[in-house]
Amino acid sequence: MLTAEGLVITRGDRVLLRGFDLSVDPGERVHLKGPNGVGKSTLIKVLCGLRRAEEGRVCWHGTDIRHDPDSYERSLLYIGHENALNPDLSAVENLHSLQAILGCETEGVERALQDAGLKGRMHLPCRKLSAGQRRRAALSRLLSSRHPLWILDEPAAALDAAGRAWLEAMMLAHGEAGGAVLFSAHEPLAEAGCRVVELT
Repeated sequence: MLTAEGLVITRGDRVLLRGFDLSVDPGERVHLKGPNGVGKSTLIKVLCGLRRAEEGRVCWHGTDIRHDPDSYERSLLYIGHENALNPDLSAVENLHSLQAILGCETEGVERALQDAGLKGRMHLPCRKLSAGQRRRAALSRLLSSRHPLWILDEPAAALDAAGRAWLEAMMLAHGEAGGAVLFSAHEPLAEAGCRVVELT
């Protein structure tokens, strides 16, 4: 599905990665692991096409993502550190807007938020939700996603034990359905059958 070949990634005058290769296959979950500042988030942005590597290429089904960015964007669901939620809108309003922008169906938004544990809170402005509830709202996009590739940067941040279990179940189900998940995390997350790529 996704391959990275010979990536060289820098931050300022510091080389983060040199000659980095990676492949992610259908049904696979890949855990990017490493200490703060090693370049996990920068690598993820390169893999999402949000930033260019100094050298190397990223391919989706064998085609450089720069040659057909629209096709890649339709196949990818990226959730970063930021939840991308307007604090003055409710979780329902935020997700309706995000799904519409991405050209996705919006009819399952309320069910997804209920499954995320936000029943009774989904119509409140997001600024009134806790950090964990806002993260659940952002991650509930996964429940209505038909994107084959999920790339998640620290998806479990601010989640409690129940929230982590809910996220792990979604990731496992996506893999079992033939989708692929690439994620960064400091702590183990859905580790059974997960391939770990450690950045040093």
